[in-house]
Amino acid sequence: MRSTKIKSSSEFCGTKYAVVSIVSLMSLVVSGCMGFDTEYGASTGASGQQSVNGFGAFRALLQQAPDETPAPDASEAASPREMKTRDLVRLSVREEQNDAIVWVPNEWAPINETSVRKWMERWLTQGNHTLVFIVPDGGSTEEYFHVAAEVAPPKQRLEYRRRLAREINERLLTDAGRESIRVKDWFAADALPYRVRLSDRRVCDFDLEPYVEPRSRNAAASGNELSELDWDKGADDDNDDEQSDAEDDTPVQPETRRFDPLLQETVSVPGGKSSLTTLLRIMDERWGDSRILVVASGGLLTNFAMTSDAAQEMAKTIRDEIRFAASTTDEESSDSALRVSFLASDQFPIPISTVKPGIPKSKGWELMTEMPLSLINMHVAFLGVVLCLMLLPVFGRPRRVRYNRVTHFGNHLSAMATLMRRGGGKEYAQERISQYLRHVRGETSGPWVLPEPVPPPSVASPPNEGAANSGPPDAESPQTVPSAAGDAVDSDAVVASEPSGATKRDMAATNSAATETADDPGTPTTDAESSVKES
Repeated sequence: MRSTKIKSSSEFCGTKYAVVSIVSLMSLVVSGCMGFDTEYGASTGASGQQSVNGFGAFRALLQQAPDETPAPDASEAASPREMKTRDLVRLSVREEQNDAIVWVPNEWAPINETSVRKWMERWLTQGNHTLVFIVPDGGSTEEYFHVAAEVAPPKQRLEYRRRLAREINERLLTDAGRESIRVKDWFAADALPYRVRLSDRRVCDFDLEPYVEPRSRNAAASGNELSELDWDKGADDDNDDEQSDAEDDTPVQPETRRFDPLLQETVSVPGGKSSLTTLLRIMDERWGDSRILVVASGGLLTNFAMTSDAAQEMAKTIRDEIRFAASTTDEESSDSALRVSFLASDQFPIPISTVKPGIPKSKGWELMTEMPLSLINMHVAFLGVVLCLMLLPVFGRPRRVRYNRVTHFGNHLSAMATLMRRGGGKEYAQERISQYLRHVRGETSGPWVLPEPVPPPSVASPPNEGAANSGPPDAESPQTVPSAAGDAVDSDAVVASEPSGATKRDMAATNSAATETADDPGTPTTDAESSVKES
């Protein structure tokens, strides 16, 4: 039997490390960099590393190499095997290759407790295996606030004390309804009247004892003050329970099991007890070198509890037990790493995959992979690919069809723009608008009214004016021709500019008006008009 002893040389270092860890965690919580996580049972992820009730520190310590170093003369001694951890979510034949399983239940018991226990015992029968069972409890949240309220700054101390009072009230309610945990043929965890605070920030809610069959009906009746009516009323139910237990489990001989308390704590517990068993080892002759290690409470190995030397010593003891149980003379297996799986459970059933004896038979769509269907399917698939390649040149690639809506107003605008572009574009539209405003609405000015084009003058000059002018005209100076309105018009401009369609129409209208005026004898005419008539 081993007992927990803290070395005096490492006491100061352990205390300093714990204070630094607590202050760092408090600073992160107060600053808001991380939320205060109290999730219980997680060993990986953010909750497993940051939660005060996580088991990430315990999992990391299992992967560390042992502290003991071989002696100098033991050159042939084998180096300690590496230990790798992983998560376990289903019990199957593959998981039987694990060297150790750490079972961390959040609540007890799962619905299929009997099936899980039988699977574990069958796995232990293979030999050289270790099952670590951690009894669930309330965690280390209350103990964290106990320590934090003492080392917190004065401004924050009141807040930590208020949270501590809340945790104490919740824990008192839990203590009133806490029940003992009994795993048949394994162990019995007796619930303590109240939570016991151990040294170095650890807590314990249960005391471990070997499993003992419940007392007989007569002994239970003599110990409890029950009336005959109450006893007869529940007699039938007890008989049914006993018959179901007898069918499910076979009795275990007491001499085949051995219970060894590995770690104990000396405390004062009501009921006359002076010590608590915190770590229990269970071995059976039918299991060979396999064993079960039971931890009395989860508060002994949480992240917060692992800041103490006592919790680290317990974790190292569990690690050494796993290595000792997995020791074998097989050279091939000794070179490989130890496989340790962490199993988290609650009140829901743990999935168990069982393999039925005999040759496995395919069902459903699995038949398509069996002969002769697999050969037929392969040929059918090949012919399908060939058929697709044959039809590809005929059909070609799919064409993208654009559908036009007749009622879409954009189509009307596009058609009008196309017609205007064919008719002359912007200039033609402005001319039509100006003509409409002048002839229909009678407007003579405005932003849309264009100036009327000037009618083309006559090219021939009057004979009298030609004879009167002496000398040839200057070649450089432009010649001016009088218009019908009596204004001088540049002859070069007249010759260079070609009248447009609207200008030609206006000129024709002017000529017709001049002809009518000339025919009227009562209308006086000017010299320019006379020259136009003569021409």
